[in-house]
Amino acid sequence: MKRINQVALIAGAALLAFTPAVATHRWNGYHWAGNGTNVTIRVNTTITSQWSASVGKAISDWDKSTELTLRGPSAVSTGARRCNPIAGQIRVCNYAYGQRGWLGIATIWLDTKGHIAQATTKLNDSYHNLAPYNRPEWRALVACQEIGHDFGLDHQDENFDNPNLGTCMDYTSKPLGPPANTAPNSHDYGELSIIYNHNDGYTSAKTSTSLGQAGRPVPQGLSAEDIGDSPADWGRAIRRDQRGRPDVFVRDFAGGERAVTHVFWTLEAEEK
Repeated sequence: MKRINQVALIAGAALLAFTPAVATHRWNGYHWAGNGTNVTIRVNTTITSQWSASVGKAISDWDKSTELTLRGPSAVSTGARRCNPIAGQIRVCNYAYGQRGWLGIATIWLDTKGHIAQATTKLNDSYHNLAPYNRPEWRALVACQEIGHDFGLDHQDENFDNPNLGTCMDYTSKPLGPPANTAPNSHDYGELSIIYNHNDGYTSAKTSTSLGQAGRPVPQGLSAEDIGDSPADWGRAIRRDQRGRPDVFVRDFAGGERAVTHVFWTLEAEEK
């Protein structure tokens, strides 16, 4: 009986340890269309020097996924304030976007088939230039998480007060933990493998600025304009975080395309 109890305890502990690995944190199934093997995405940056390390590391970390090949970062020298999207690619910008309550936002534009066709990440210096967010760990957390949303990932946990999971896709009030929430973990890479493990019959990503992969033209109907900096610009709220704040918004465009925005609120931001 003692032997049986020991086996049961070991099995139970193993089950608990395994549970997070099978938990899904995909963002509503959003993903770049691909061939089921690997998606190549160009990442463009319009950032200042204080973001170079955190954004560069985030891109390098996400590039470790077996499902993604990230080209870049390719510098775009102007337009940080608007951060207009580039069809078939990702663009990352930083700017003093104002005291609007958010540290970062990620916006994905969906084509008529529901696949990501362009994406942006905006990092708000109006907070990151001030305490407590003017720290390397906060920049690393926010940059990594918002770029992760651009691939179709959601959060692993949204409770700021829970112990850190060791992933940037986890909300926290203490990015350094331990463990630190400043980079992806194995569950993030595993989720990307699930999300991209099928053939869509075409690719919505492109590495050039004219024609997409396999000579496909730039998607038509996609907005070439930035989504804006406030909830009034982002469309209708469709989800709230555990603090009651709307954190996902949808804005519809003519022709069936839409933009979906994920918001990383500051710790101090109130329920809206």
